[in-house]
Amino acid sequence: MWQYWKHTLGAVHLETPDRSLDILANGWLLYQTLACRLWARNGYYQPGGAFGFRDQLQDVMALTHAEPSLVREHLLLCAGRQFQAGDVQHWWHPPSGRGVRTHCSDDYLWLPLAASRYVQNTGDTGVLDESVPFITGRTVRPEEDSYYDLPGRSEERGTLYEHCVRSILRGLSTGEHGLRLWVPGTGTTA
Repeated sequence: MWQYWKHTLGAVHLETPDRSLDILANGWLLYQTLACRLWARNGYYQPGGAFGFRDQLQDVMALTHAEPSLVREHLLLCAGRQFQAGDVQHWWHPPSGRGVRTHCSDDYLWLPLAASRYVQNTGDTGVLDESVPFITGRTVRPEEDSYYDLPGRSEERGTLYEHCVRSILRGLSTGEHGLRLWVPGTGTTA
């Protein structure tokens, strides 16, 4: 156990004039990311152990140098929570996968960002060729903020790269005048 933590928390080391910042940056923050956010999944909005699509993708990017295999695994896990339309479950509970589909427009864009950071820092382009199924479910109605449901597993699969492309294309949705589409009543774009 000692060797694991010494290796993991020692992957990145910095020295500053502020000793308290050194303690925070050289172990504590990385430990919190692993133990609290990824393994326990007890962040502010996930006290019940849910995975948050955006939240955990943000968190695992901090692990790229310390635990790249966990980042790779998490990229594929998140890709498996993407609907065929390119949007994703905002959060879900394992093992069933029951969770929330929303109008949130930024969730799905974290997948290509995290994937590109991972590939850039590790050189592992093979992850982009990994095949992952999509999920299915009804779309969120314009008058709804979200809905909670158990999505189905699609017969359609795509590589992680294809999942990222769908995310980006979803994020580029525009109306007839080329302006970003706005979802009425939600404060978010489509």
